[in-house]
Amino acid sequence: MNKSIPQHIYGLVDQGILSGSTIDTREYERCVIFGVTSIPSRALHFSILCESGAQWARIPLHKLRHEKPTSERIHELPQLQSWDCHGWDFCAVQYEYLREMGCKFKTRDGEMVSGSYWFTLDHTDNGYSQYPPEHKCYHVLLLDDGSGQIAAQPNNRIVWRDDSFVRENQEQLSTYRVMPEKTWHAELGRNADLNKIINEEASKSHITYSLGDAIDATTAYVKGHDQVVRDNGHS
Repeated sequence: MNKSIPQHIYGLVDQGILSGSTIDTREYERCVIFGVTSIPSRALHFSILCESGAQWARIPLHKLRHEKPTSERIHELPQLQSWDCHGWDFCAVQYEYLREMGCKFKTRDGEMVSGSYWFTLDHTDNGYSQYPPEHKCYHVLLLDDGSGQIAAQPNNRIVWRDDSFVRENQEQLSTYRVMPEKTWHAELGRNADLNKIINEEASKSHITYSLGDAIDATTAYVKGHDQVVRDNGHS
C-alpha cells in the first residue's frame, strides 16, 4: 500500500487540497515528495512534507508539481494517469538505465506530452497484474511542458529518447500489441502444454516422447542424484 520513493524530490503542492478544497488554486507550497500510495481502483497518491513542517499523506497525483509552472495549462488527472491502481501490493524502483531519460507519452486525447523519467511502480499479487495482457507498470514522469506536473503512464503509451540508440520508427511501433495470455515456466510440471513442447523439441530428431517419458526421465535423474549424494556421504 505504501512505499518510499527511490529518490525523493523537492516540489510543490496546490494549497487548495491542504485547506480541504478540490479546486486548483494555482497557489503552491513547497514540499518534499517522498512516498507513494496504491489503493485499488484509485489514482496514485503521495506522501509529502511541507515547508511548514506539516506532513501529509494521500495527496493525489494531479495536485503536485515537480517545479513551478511556467504556463497556465493544467492537465486533468485522467490525462496524467490512464489507469487506476490495480492492487494494494507493489514495488517501486528507479531503473538506472532510464534515470532522467527524456520521453513523450500519449494522452487519452491523443496528444504527445514530453517529460523525463523519475521512477517506476509495478503492481504484484492481483488478478490484473498476473494476467499478461492486463499487466501494466506505471512509469512516473516529470513533465517539461511548462505545467510542472507529474504523470504515471504504462509502457505502451511512452516513446523514449536515447540519442545513442533510439531511432524513430512509427511503422514498427504500429505493429506492437499486448502480451499473449501464455505464461512461461522453466519447470516442466508447470507447463500446461507440456506434451506439445516435448514433442516439438523431439521432432527435430524424429523421436516422439510422452508426458510419461518426461516423468520417467525426471524420476531417474532424481534417483541418480540421490545416489550420488549418498555415495559422497551427504544427507
